[in-house]
Amino acid sequence: MYRPPRAHHCRVCQRCVRRMDHHCPWINNCVGEWNQKYFLQFLVFVGILCVYSLFLIASSWIQPCSSAPCKPPPMMVKQARLMHSVILSMESILFGLFVSAIMCDQLQAIFSDETAVEQVKRQGPYRGRRPKLVMLKEVCGKAHPVLWLLPCTSAPNSHTATAPHPPILPV
Repeated sequence: MYRPPRAHHCRVCQRCVRRMDHHCPWINNCVGEWNQKYFLQFLVFVGILCVYSLFLIASSWIQPCSSAPCKPPPMMVKQARLMHSVILSMESILFGLFVSAIMCDQLQAIFSDETAVEQVKRQGPYRGRRPKLVMLKEVCGKAHPVLWLLPCTSAPNSHTATAPHPPILPV
């Protein structure tokens, strides 16, 4: 049975994945050659939403909503609003930090051309040293870097033009 280079078996998915980095429970799938770009986009958008929620919390305290005409809210409403803001702020900060750490790990894996599985096995980089932009283009596609944030741009690798979808390799 032939196994392509850099393919690893996932115990959760029960299939082989090319350039497998890890199995992610958030997306319930393996992050590998065919979906690493979309995983990065997911991390970027979750990070942006964390910052956006912090902005909304801050703006709600700077300029509070006034649906009633100049009537101060009761103490219970103030306490509930404060508790909600504190919990939402903590959640946004923790998610933001977690997502930032994962994104840094993914970018480091792309720039070093070494997946997490290969790092654990201490196999070293698969190829020689290449420029970082070339490595990002290999994952995100040859389109303009601004278009990398759009989930509908072209497939990442040049060999994808011949294969319409990722092959499922036998176990």
